Amino acid sequence: MTTPKAKKLAKHLRNVGPKLAARLIAARIDTPAKLRQLGAKKAFERMYADGDAYGDFNAAYLYALEGAIRDCDWLEIPDSVKQDFKKYAHALQEQKIKREG
Repeated sequence: MTTPKAKKLAKHLRNVGPKLAARLIAARIDTPAKLRQLGAKKAFERMYADGDAYGDFNAAYLYALEGAIRDCDWLEIPDSVKQDFKKYAHALQEQKIKREG
């Protein structure tokens, strides 16, 4: 369930809807400034330490966070950054598989 605080945060961050904003708040990232300070990868780690609802580490969340930090649509993020995020998400998934293995 989204809260008024999550809806308010979502209004201040591009690419971030109320559900993603609620995840940010649950991870103690409750302002755009805190998100910028942490960066997309560290924020992602806090929000999805064990993966998303399916147990996956999805780079799309990183794109959304980076777009919010840059105040641009996630489609405008350079391909090199997207590739880095894909590799990072894949590495997190591999680490999880090894831990559970």
